[in-house]
Amino acid sequence: MYKRTRKPELSYPGEKLIRGRHKIHPYPAMLHPLLVDYLLHKYGKKGNVVFDPFCGSGVTLFESAVHGHASVGFEINPLALLIAKTKVEHYDIARLKSEYADFKKTILNGKKIDVPQINNIDYWYTRDIIKDLGKIREVLKRKKYKYKDFFITNFAYICRKQSLTRAGEFKRYRIKKEKIDSFQNKVFEMLFSRIEEMIEIYSKTDKPLKRSKLVLANSENPIAKNIKYDLVITSPPYGDSRTTVAYGEFSSFGADWVSDLNPYGINKYRVDKESLGKISVVNGELSKNSILNNVLNKIAAQDKKRADDVLYFYNGYYNAVKNVVKNLNKDGTACFIVGNRTVKGINIPMDQITASFLEDMKLKFDGIYVRDILNKIMPSKNSPSNITGIKSQTMLHEYIVIFHKN
Repeated sequence: MYKRTRKPELSYPGEKLIRGRHKIHPYPAMLHPLLVDYLLHKYGKKGNVVFDPFCGSGVTLFESAVHGHASVGFEINPLALLIAKTKVEHYDIARLKSEYADFKKTILNGKKIDVPQINNIDYWYTRDIIKDLGKIREVLKRKKYKYKDFFITNFAYICRKQSLTRAGEFKRYRIKKEKIDSFQNKVFEMLFSRIEEMIEIYSKTDKPLKRSKLVLANSENPIAKNIKYDLVITSPPYGDSRTTVAYGEFSSFGADWVSDLNPYGINKYRVDKESLGKISVVNGELSKNSILNNVLNKIAAQDKKRADDVLYFYNGYYNAVKNVVKNLNKDGTACFIVGNRTVKGINIPMDQITASFLEDMKLKFDGIYVRDILNKIMPSKNSPSNITGIKSQTMLHEYIVIFHKN
């Protein structure tokens, strides 16, 4: 077993997860910015390029840029990349304010609406809200602003907030009828308030010192040879999207309204289907991994199909880790922040499995730090059995697995 070291100071009690530019649009399972800062200070060196192969909404990228590191992020979700882009962008605040004034005036004076084709739109939105969202979208399609992506990201957030989905859920669940009857249209009020709050935050918080490159890519696929880096800071998915975090479903309300406005493109696939584990051809190296196989055998004794699901997930994860290690520069450091989930009552030690993968790939073990999860955006309970109504408490600890490449 790879040694774990408790690091209570990395739990950051009382320190908000959603802070600064990261407030622009919430995203599931975000890394704590202060944890990223800690890893950058401890392992980053001047001139280092930082890589996050599962960059999500860009916490690692923004924090790296603020600390003077160029960075590269891969992500399969175009909406997440849009959110990340609005965080790492360099803004002329005076121009942003001027564009916002024009944006607001144009919306309030507008008559036309533009509503995209959305399945069951009347189920998820009231008629008056659809109309007002359509007015905003028409302006976004027609007007040219230097910082249009900033407005699109805030608009995507309001599309979710003004939908009839339950707050605090990642999957799509409609609120109860009695709540629908009293649901208020606050589209314009919420959008303008949100934009004004974010402009104020952007004008006062740290600004990126270096550029970040964002790429719509699946890290299970080989990484281009010209992409090299010195420090990896990433938090991969902890399991399949059906029973852990459904990133695609969470993003779907915003994506439905802005996909054709997003510089990272329209989803040509369902994000949750593209997540780790989609490839069913299993890498032969996994048969040699005693830690993983011990877990798989225990799960298979209860449910062979769930064991296969776990195998396919770790197959995808192994391939991604191998790709990341291959392009990591000599003397580079890899930091994987993971959680140990439960399937069929069996704890899966993802930290130990990750460490075994990295050691098999000839990297040198530095340590595993353990922190309490006090404020991560995750449901308080999940459904590890994937059976309706049967839920368990989600993980309480995060493990920072650190290896060096000699």
